Amino acid sequence: NVLSKIKSMEQLFNSLNSLCYLFKIKYLQSADSNFINQSFEYSYQAHLAFSYQQNILYSENSKAFWLNKNYALYEQLINVSILKSRAKQDKYFLNNAFEYSEKTKAVALQGQIQELNVKVFANIPDSLTRKEIDLRLEITHFEKQKEYLLEQGVSEIDTNYISISNDLINCNDNYKKFKDRLKIQYKKYYELKYDLSTTSLDYVQDTLLQNNQTLLEYFVGDSAIYIFTVRPDTFNVTEVKKDFPLEDWVKHLRHGLYDYYQSKSTDPVYYDSTAGEYTKAAYQIYNKLIAPVAGLLTDNLVVVPDGVLGYVPFEALLTKQPAVPRRFYSHTYFGKERRISYAYSATLLREMRDKRHKNEPSGSLLALAPFSRDDVKALREQLDTLSELIALRSDTLPVLRNSGREALVAEKIFKGNALLGPDATKDTFQQLAGNYRILHLSTHGKANDKIGDYAYLGFGLHGNTGGFDKFYVKDIYNLSLNADLVVLSACETGIGQLQRGEGIISLARAFAYAGAKSIVTTLWQVDDARTSRLMQGFYKNLYKGMPKDEALWHVKRDEFMESKTDAHPFFWAGFIPIGDMRPIKN
Repeated sequence: NVLSKIKSMEQLFNSLNSLCYLFKIKYLQSADSNFINQSFEYSYQAHLAFSYQQNILYSENSKAFWLNKNYALYEQLINVSILKSRAKQDKYFLNNAFEYSEKTKAVALQGQIQELNVKVFANIPDSLTRKEIDLRLEITHFEKQKEYLLEQGVSEIDTNYISISNDLINCNDNYKKFKDRLKIQYKKYYELKYDLSTTSLDYVQDTLLQNNQTLLEYFVGDSAIYIFTVRPDTFNVTEVKKDFPLEDWVKHLRHGLYDYYQSKSTDPVYYDSTAGEYTKAAYQIYNKLIAPVAGLLTDNLVVVPDGVLGYVPFEALLTKQPAVPRRFYSHTYFGKERRISYAYSATLLREMRDKRHKNEPSGSLLALAPFSRDDVKALREQLDTLSELIALRSDTLPVLRNSGREALVAEKIFKGNALLGPDATKDTFQQLAGNYRILHLSTHGKANDKIGDYAYLGFGLHGNTGGFDKFYVKDIYNLSLNADLVVLSACETGIGQLQRGEGIISLARAFAYAGAKSIVTTLWQVDDARTSRLMQGFYKNLYKGMPKDEALWHVKRDEFMESKTDAHPFFWAGFIPIGDMRPIKN
């Protein structure tokens, strides 16, 4: 492979990217299709070089770092692909744009999930695993040496730099030979380990999407936002100039959504102020990023956000600017007529949907409520008298007031197991979690927008009703789950550190890595009483056999959006479903 001989991959990226940009400008100035052909060819070469670099990097964090550093390259690749499509009057080249967008989504998470699949399903001798690690560590060692010399101002023609570059070339050659051997002798391992190809547009349209379903994928660049609208029968790419302050709009949207309640204010003036802040931003974002493609959308949407859009509950966007911001029950919520689920990428949606569990779970549901202080025996006796709960009569279901009752209702509906208070320890969860199809965690959660791995869930301490234990993102990575659904009925489980090109490093992402096929998670600190009610309706709908997104959407729409007391999106929009939305097997 000629790329293994390159001494400075970054210099190659920059050169190819510059040539791509130069011929693109020539095309825009002259409309000569030869120039866009040349630009497209250089863009393709840049993509090949970048993909090669990503494939040889040892750690998933290194891959994410390189993507973040070269994110502008992919914005240009998408733009050139669109121009080529227009010049040739051929939508085929839009497929490239979609592929490039997918290449920027959750690279580290995709690699981590593949690593997990390798550990579980691939059969390869330990000696070869160690050999592979040694080769990649050797490559990383020489790469770091090169970077250090460049940081010290050493020229690329310096003898030390050339010597290290030659050592790196030899290492890459050895690694390529090793991979070629694996490809022949351990084909399954090779496919699980090294196939970082993205889901094709044809697969999305023919297999991944249902008939009345639309994939709405975003790429947020520096100068433009690209909206990919994919249906089984059509595909469209829309370019929106980034001439507006998207980050500020999202900040105002979120502040207006939750600050009044989280601040525990009782000031009616502040209530009106935050209501106005939310409604203005909710309509602005809708008008810029959904209205241009609204005519292409079906009633069932899968949203793949990008960048700061990962903090946005799309259901709470507004299709019209309301005359009275505080009258929430009359607002035209985008999610009122459309049910919405989310995915980290189309590729990862496929991975989560088609994931094979190592073991078929023996239990139906495990629910934990570490911070419940209720009398468990009395609660169970009370719920035993509610025969209509299992009959699922929505008109007589009680309003659930706390996490303990929430967990016990889930336990009763799905005939599972619930642990409350100090019995809901993290050690117990780690021991039992792999045995259940549904995991329900009604607890405290804390995001960390600086270091995503420091986000945590709270668990009980056995025999200590006053204390609690922290279960960090890094702890979740060590789980091996067989769950079809993880419900994080806790605060801030879907938000955390934002890493460009990788998305939001959150508790929810960690559960996806650990093996969950789908997750229901939160975007802010949620209200305990309304959450209990929402969860009760959600599990009731799940038990009826509804798809997961539909089960959540129905309770939001039917019990919250038009309620004169509970229509404020703070109470319902924070819960979002991610991944495989197919019904739970009862």
